[in-house]
Amino acid sequence: MSDAFDPTRDHRITCEEASSLIRRFQTKAKKGAHRASAFNRGAFEQLLAQAGAAGIRIYRARHKDGSPTMVMVAVDAKGVDMDGAEAICIQNAHDCPPFCAGSRLSKNR
Repeated sequence: MSDAFDPTRDHRITCEEASSLIRRFQTKAKKGAHRASAFNRGAFEQLLAQAGAAGIRIYRARHKDGSPTMVMVAVDAKGVDMDGAEAICIQNAHDCPPFCAGSRLSKNR
């Protein structure tokens, strides 16, 4: 496996694999811990509409109060973050908890 960013890589896995990965994380997570972040379609479209965008990187991050969140940035064809003055970054997600309705792949159905 190469360490280079591959903008043509197929990232699909089965829902069974996804559920297994999610459950493996959640069985070790503390009660009430951040489990997921939901972003609307427009967030992804805004990132990918940027000139030169070839993909999206999702960072684990923390608010000032220490609570966890996720930050998304577009990456170019070499996998480099697009972070110039005109670049768009996305964060304002629906975090789970408390917004967990529809979390069908997790153990918290």
